[in-house]
This record gives sequence, C-alpha cells and structure tokens, in this order.
Amino acid sequence: MSLLFVFVDGLGLAPPGPANPLSALAGGALAPLGGKAPETPFRLIAADACLGAPGLPQSATGGTSLFTGVNAPALVGGHLSGFPNRALREALAREGLLRRARERGARAGFANAYTPAYFARGRSHRRSVTTVMTECAGLRLNRLEDLRRGEAIYRDFTNRLLIEAGHDVEPLSPEEAGGRLGEMARARDLLVYEFFRTDTVGHRGSFEEAAEVIASLNRFLGAALEALDPGRDAFLLSSDHGNVEDMEGALHTTHPVPILLWGRAAAEWAGTAEGVSSCDVAPGVLSLLELP
Repeated sequence: MSLLFVFVDGLGLAPPGPANPLSALAGGALAPLGGKAPETPFRLIAADACLGAPGLPQSATGGTSLFTGVNAPALVGGHLSGFPNRALREALAREGLLRRARERGARAGFANAYTPAYFARGRSHRRSVTTVMTECAGLRLNRLEDLRRGEAIYRDFTNRLLIEAGHDVEPLSPEEAGGRLGEMARARDLLVYEFFRTDTVGHRGSFEEAAEVIASLNRFLGAALEALDPGRDAFLLSSDHGNVEDMEGALHTTHPVPILLWGRAAAEWAGTAEGVSSCDVAPGVLSLLELP
C-alpha cells in the first residue's frame, strides 16, 4: 500500500455559506469540506484543533501536534505561531511521523522542493514544522534539480512563483502536477506534501482569490488520486488550523480541521468519529501503514 498525506495549511470545516469558498465546489476531493456528502471512497472526520488551549490555533503548535500526536499547546503552554521553538523541535525529533515511519521500515518521503535561496541562508534561519520533521527523519531536502526530474513538487505546484523568480523550470497545470505527485506516492509507502497558499490567501486575500486557490487545489488533488488505486492505496488530507473556510475575517479560526480519507484509509481508519483531534492523525497514519 502507498499512502499519500497532503497537509493543507489553514483549512478548517465551516458551515456552507457566502463566506466559505469551499461551498462553491460542485465535486472533487474537497467538495465534502464545503458541505457536500462524501461519496465512496471518501470519508470525512472533523478533528478538534484547539486541543484544550484558549485562543486561536496556530501553525507551530498545530503542525507539531498533527505530525507527532503530541498535544503541542499543552507542551509549551499555549498556541505558538510561526516556526517551532526548541521544545517543539525536540518533540518533532523524537516523535515526528516521517522518522517513526522510517524506523518501522517504511519508504517515507517529503515531496516539497526547496529553492537555492533557502539553502543559501544556512541553518541559522527559522525552519517550518515539516522541514524540521523531514531533517530529523534523516531525509534529504529536495532541490530544484529533483523538481526538474519530476521527483519533487513545489509549494506552488504550478511552478508559477518559481518562473516569476527567474528559475528555469517548466510550468505545470494542476492536473500535471497532481499526476506527478500521485506517481511519486506510488513509489513509496508514505509520502507527505505541504500546501500553504490556503493559509496565505486566508490572511491576505479576497474571497475570489481564495475560491481560485481552492478550485486549483481541488483539480490537483483529483489528478493525484487518479494515479492511485483506492483498493490498494490510501490518501489522507488534514490541516493544522482553520482559516480559509471563513473569509469574513483574516485570522485563524477555532473550527475543526478535516481528516479527509480516501481508498484504504477510508475503509481502515481505526476508531470512531467522536472525540477526534489533530493529535490522532500521526498515530492513525502509522496504523494504516501496517508496519511492525
């Protein structure tokens, strides 16, 4: 079995309505998040992202909880925005999903590509949750050379931002990029990909821009799933906190986050849909991998 885990930053579950751009989706992988009933082979579970801490969930603690199963706000005394601090980095080093999967013998990887400018800054700059998790798992961060070979995907999967910055890469449609991601997933037991334009547009964009980003992501995910076999493979999508599902404001929300399951993940996810939090995602993924 191959399991594709797509982490979409800033994507919560809110009632359909004029402030929720997910409501406009008529079909596709993301349609259940906008209020449409999920169809086989999909299953949707709402997961608490507040984790017992007051205030709005944030990226550093939300992402750490998602990828370790540790209640990160409880660990550091509240929600922490931006990049993980020392305590969170230590939790990712001990309990990070990619490391734990590799220790159990899984062929695990992180799909995102990094630019030369990222590596030029050295290790002194702040690193995201997924970057810390990947490095602590002993995995090499992907370069643009990997992307050019079709072995990595940029955070903007169409490569538009890279081209505008002067990098020599080919433009991709959402369908082309999604197909590549699906093929990459088939070569591994577990592949993680991060998309965070949803959080960016939720903070600073318009409803129209948010709807465009979500529609493009929906096309991308649909193509990725076409490359997988629902009877053999699994797909999981989740988030660290809400944001883009409510465009009336520019802040994170306290809405639950999705655990969207497809294929074998939908059929074999353990437990009920009650009392679920983002801390249940990493243990659930490890259980699905059927590793010792």
